[in-house]
This record gives sequence, C-alpha cells and structure tokens, in this order.
Amino acid sequence: MLGIRILLHAIRMVTDNPGPALRISVVPMAVLLAATLALGGASTMFLDPESAARPGRAGAMAVLMLLQLGATLWIAVGWHRYILLEEAPEGFIPRFHGAAMLSYLWAGIIFSLVLMLVAIPFALLAGLIVGPVVVADQGAVRGPVGLILFLLVWLPVAYISYRISPILPSAATGKRLPLNEAWYATGTGGGAFLVLAVASVLLVWVLNLPTGILTPVSVPLALIWAFAVQWAVTLVGASVLTTIHGHFVEKRELHA
Repeated sequence: MLGIRILLHAIRMVTDNPGPALRISVVPMAVLLAATLALGGASTMFLDPESAARPGRAGAMAVLMLLQLGATLWIAVGWHRYILLEEAPEGFIPRFHGAAMLSYLWAGIIFSLVLMLVAIPFALLAGLIVGPVVVADQGAVRGPVGLILFLLVWLPVAYISYRISPILPSAATGKRLPLNEAWYATGTGGGAFLVLAVASVLLVWVLNLPTGILTPVSVPLALIWAFAVQWAVTLVGASVLTTIHGHFVEKRELHA
C-alpha cells in the first residue's frame, strides 16, 4: 500500500544516510538534552509530570519548549535541504539556515492554524456523540470514547495535514508552495494518507513503550531512550514530509 511505502521510504532515507543524518541532528539534540538536564526537565517529565504546571517550573519548561522548537526547525530544514536540494552537511556542526528556518516557522504557523480550524467542526461532532455518554458513565466507556475521538477528530485532521504538508519542505528549500497547490498536488494520495497516519501512530507508540518500563528502574536510562526516540521521530517525520513533497510535487519515485 502507498501509505506504508511512504513510511518505509522515509525510514530508509535515514538508515541509508546515517552520516548526514547524524551531522544534521546530533548537535541540536545534544543542546536540547544538555538543557533538559540543566533545567531539571528529566525529573519533571518522568517522575512528576504535573509539576510542569507549577509557577516555579513554568519558566524552565517554557525555555525547554522553545529549545525543542529550535532543534526541530534546525534538523527539519537541514534534512529537507539535504534530500531535496542535495545540500550535504559539512563538518560536525550543521549549517544554521536562519532565513529558511524562519520561513519554515511561518509555514508551520499557517499549517497549524489551518488544522485548528479544520479540527473545530470534527471536535464539535465528536462532542455531540460522546458527550452524553461520558456524562452518564465516564469510566466504563473510556476506550470507546478514545476510539471515537481518534476516528472522528484525529484521523481526519491527520489526513488533511498530509494533504497540505508540502508547504513545509518547500519553505525549507526557498520555493514556497501555496496551500491550494499543495492540496491539488497530493490529491492522488487518497486513503494512503489515512494508512500512513495510523501506521505512524502505531510506530511511535511501540517506540515509546520502553520509556514507561525504564522510568521506575532508571530515570537517566528513560531519558536517554526518550531522546533517542525523539531523535528518530524527528528525522523520520521530516523524511515523511520530504517523501510526500518529492513524490507528489516533484514526481519522484518511491524506493520501498
């Protein structure tokens, strides 16, 4: 199926190019890891997640969120440019594409706003369906309610996110693609994007399982695993967007 082929192609991008992948991503992730340790984010994430909302922790968590955003932009832009423009990284510290990162951030804001607007009617519909049931018997229907929310809200929004996703890699490469052109270019994807969305969620869920197992045993090990997963998800996620752009916009073949 096309959705699975897109995901496999994205994973192969990373596994077939380990050198560039590491040069593009190691320094941003190392900075984020060091900041997390310095600001006590490890204990907040794994031992007392509710403390993130406390006044004394809010500032530190805000800093970590900004650093995570910066690291994600740095990696995603570098990876898009490497795959789509064949702009190989030079040296151990990846090039900082400031203008491209700002363009990517702006495209990401537009991307997020569109998805928020799209999610509203789906969320209202889901609320009308599950609201009375939850009020009547909250504990007994938790699983079915989650499934309904997944099917009626998350899945349609994920589908639309893939349809308009080419605006992100195009921003990274300096070739801005309007929303309507991205939507038109991905029109042949059909159900492949639904399959891709479900497969991606399952993959991330499986990868995150060891974090919960390691946390009671060793917080440092849990943190290392969590960052390894975050590194993989960031690169593969960027590769998925690159693959969609390359296949549907640039008409490149899939090798998976």
